[in-house]
Amino acid sequence: MKKILSVVMAVAFAFSVAGFAVAADNAVKAAPAMKEAAPASEKAPMAKKAAKPKAQQVTGTIEAVDAAAGTFTVKGKKGNVDLKAGEKVKLGDFKVGDKVSVKYADGTASSAKAVKAAKAAKKAEPKGEAKPIVEKKAAPAAAPAAPPEIPAEKK
Repeated sequence: MKKILSVVMAVAFAFSVAGFAVAADNAVKAAPAMKEAAPASEKAPMAKKAAKPKAQQVTGTIEAVDAAAGTFTVKGKKGNVDLKAGEKVKLGDFKVGDKVSVKYADGTASSAKAVKAAKAAKKAEPKGEAKPIVEKKAAPAAAPAAPPEIPAEKK
């Protein structure tokens, strides 16, 4: 009796393992068909997430401008960056040598702003160098009044 029960249990176990294997195989075969049948609206969000590049910023000097082609080069701390002007960037406002701060992603500038001279001077100043201290000097004190003159004696 124990042998029959053991054989029946072994057969049941074999069928259950085989059933899982067949189900997994069918799922793999059906997966590509399910992806093809997915509506375009479900595919688009995945494409947007993967396609959106990370925005970066560079501050530096304009080295070259080609308004006709819509391109310019900015020399920053880490080297030159060649960029294409985006819709909001007007290259006519800039010339070679201007200090700019540019936000860009995937080689296209989304904004470019001129850096004021004071900000550019601050960034150009080395961090380790001490600034000279300018002290306000107090106005000189008034000179003490001269002692009264002693009249000379007559002889």
